[in-house]
Amino acid sequence: MKYPFYILIIALIFTACAEENGDTHLEPELPAETTQDDFFSNLFSICGETFSGASTYPDEPDHPLVDTELNATLTTCTEERIEINLMRDGDTWHATWILTKREDGLHLYHDHIGDRDYEEGEEPLTGYGGYADDRGTATQQFFPADDYTAEILPEAATNVWMMDLDLENGVFVYYLERHDEPRFRAELKLDE
Repeated sequence: MKYPFYILIIALIFTACAEENGDTHLEPELPAETTQDDFFSNLFSICGETFSGASTYPDEPDHPLVDTELNATLTTCTEERIEINLMRDGDTWHATWILTKREDGLHLYHDHIGDRDYEEGEEPLTGYGGYADDRGTATQQFFPADDYTAEILPEAATNVWMMDLDLENGVFVYYLERHDEPRFRAELKLDE
């Protein structure tokens, strides 16, 4: 019958320590949300909003996203998925950026078949993207190309997409690097 006595003593010690720290009950500490969760929540908080602006890089006139008005609208927001439609020239659908919470983390992929406006046999490559890595913050995430991207677009195997959200100033930046060199950048401002 010694053991119940020792268990009682240990319980009293834990209770005394908790009261000494101003805590009258012991609760397990829950893990903090990840920066990926925080970034997703920040986007979710502005669901339905539209950002307008233009590309700031490159300056090639034949690039479809250069010298045109760009609009990015957060159109679909659920607990697991956010869709951002990218329009050019005011009303021409270009792509949808889709962020999903998956078992391996926050994933970005590009849908280029949303308007299905293409000739048979000329279907666009779609579904490329990657998982957010550990460089991210609550307002900025980096998405290196995943294996699927390398498979369907070998030249994009070194791609890293970045999304940067400045809620205070209402600015959204979408940026792409390939081989550690800038490839595309758009800066968009929240419509008022």
